[in-house]
Amino acid sequence: MVFLSSHNLQKSLSILYFVFFSFSLEAVPVFRIVVDPGHGGVAKDPKAQHGDKYDSVTQTYLETYKQGTEHGNVTERKVVLDLAKEVHRVLKLTETEAGWKEFEEYLKRFSKKSDFQRVILESKLTRESSFDDDPNSDDPNSAYRLYDFPDQKTGVRRKGRLSKINELKPQLVLSLHLNPASKGQTGGMGAVLTPGYKTFSKLRKISDKKNSPNGFTNGPWSEWLIFQSGWTKLENAIADTWIYFHGYWPKKNGKDTDLTKFEGYRQNMVSWHYADEPNWEKQIGKPGPYATDHETFSETGKFWEREKGKKEEWRREGGREGFGGDNHFVTKELMRFVQYGLPVLLKEKDSPYPELGPIQKPYISTYSLPTYTNALCAFIEIGYVNRSRDVKYLTQNKKETAISLAVGIYSLFVGLDVKKIPSLPYNPKGKKVNWERYENYFDEVL
Repeated sequence: MVFLSSHNLQKSLSILYFVFFSFSLEAVPVFRIVVDPGHGGVAKDPKAQHGDKYDSVTQTYLETYKQGTEHGNVTERKVVLDLAKEVHRVLKLTETEAGWKEFEEYLKRFSKKSDFQRVILESKLTRESSFDDDPNSDDPNSAYRLYDFPDQKTGVRRKGRLSKINELKPQLVLSLHLNPASKGQTGGMGAVLTPGYKTFSKLRKISDKKNSPNGFTNGPWSEWLIFQSGWTKLENAIADTWIYFHGYWPKKNGKDTDLTKFEGYRQNMVSWHYADEPNWEKQIGKPGPYATDHETFSETGKFWEREKGKKEEWRREGGREGFGGDNHFVTKELMRFVQYGLPVLLKEKDSPYPELGPIQKPYISTYSLPTYTNALCAFIEIGYVNRSRDVKYLTQNKKETAISLAVGIYSLFVGLDVKKIPSLPYNPKGKKVNWERYENYFDEVL
């Protein structure tokens, strides 16, 4: 018979616990989330050195870097970064047994039940700093660009934020942003959406005078973002349609290409499975996917096969919210969790909570993140930078906002039996996404 000393016994038990704990966690479902605090870089001249959307054809940046909005000393880049870090911290709790117990306590505040499926919500951040943290850099936007770009010293292609997100193969991306409120705008929050091929092909037929515009003007996508002053929502939608297809703006009539305004072949500005084969630039101007006019353009190649596929349609069309697909559902559901969670959590603390602004109509355009990532994209304008009510809950109640978002993310993967509170304007649905139908979609991005 072998007797162990108390020290050796304790050591043996610790090893056994570690082995058991490691084995038990192997059976726990793991879901991959990227938390993306928008922006981070600086709108700085010259654009040729500091811009974004690098185009290999013209070998220049097509846009000034989008710095984000600010009001006084409140900046979008800092507010959303601080909130994103807190969301990341709460999600990381699910990676340990001790943390899971804390996370379960949060779930109990939203749900009628007390037992919850154990999962790991594996979280990654797209940035943990901003250009302010490295003000003397020769290339202050290098860590924050959306699209791939050449290194200033070596010329070697470096990955932008879209490529880095796809490299992580997330099932869900939570992208946090702030809006500037115009006069009379009360604040609140809204989803940011891009439709799928189905809608863009209809808009193309309207542009070509083959379809009546009524299908658009009477449909759910009609509240298109007006980014070109003096153009109607339909004219803006048609402009976005041709940017989506061949990269060029049309003229106001929607029929003719404006060759002076080029937005690039964005599928080739990202490192992923759907970029075209090397030397694709030699095909520019020829009939096909690189035609510069409407008439001879046709959608062929890996990217367009993806766009026409069923999974992209599920992501961006139809769905539980009536339109916008699963992207719309995950975004609106997380907003409902914030609208629900803040009053619940702050009431328990016996703390006054701000009256939240409403969930606004979605913002619709050809946004990059919902289009060029293989993930469900919860792109949220989560408040207005110049509305003190919104800034208050995003800063003073940052922890409660983050908990609400993290619980909502859990619900999207597992489902949650939410306690209904009729007095609140919004109650989450608590329904999980049909992840199974996407099969290997999230892994097929590289």
